[in-house]
Amino acid sequence: MPPRERRDTGTMVQEYSPLLIAVLICVVLTGTIIVYGLLMDWGPPPPKQPTPPPAPTATPGTPVTTGAPVPTAPRSFSISVTPGTATARPGDTVRFTLMVHPEGGFAAPVEVKVFATALGGVFRDNHDLGTVTPPYPPLTYEVVAPDLPPLVSTATVDATVTATGGGIVRTERVQLVILR
Repeated sequence: MPPRERRDTGTMVQEYSPLLIAVLICVVLTGTIIVYGLLMDWGPPPPKQPTPPPAPTATPGTPVTTGAPVPTAPRSFSISVTPGTATARPGDTVRFTLMVHPEGGFAAPVEVKVFATALGGVFRDNHDLGTVTPPYPPLTYEVVAPDLPPLVSTATVDATVTATGGGIVRTERVQLVILR
């Protein structure tokens, strides 16, 4: 019996190695985490504190006692990251801004870190954004959205920004959505 002849249809199928796909996913996730970390540093400003009622008045030279204790605000701070959520295409630059809002005379240095995850936890990244000190200038971070791996049309990077100072810890959540 003669050997069977194989006919070539002229189409080629290109296959990608699993290692290449894994590396591309890691690259995308790393970029996404960095962007997410920057986004976690900024958010809406804290709510305004109510103004106290005016103090009782007296004629000059006459002391006034109300019997009420004088309230003192605890020394603390809050943080805000803007934007809280951003959407970008691969190659776009996204700028995140973190603000520290001191309360009650708070004046300690504040250390800022970001932890980001993407692709269901496949990608994880920690990033130290540094320390800010009074008068707490805005901390900005620019991220270039990475390219997405083949067959992935969108990826979301979820990040948590953690600010620690004076024995106080504050967190803010930020999200970066990367669209092909």
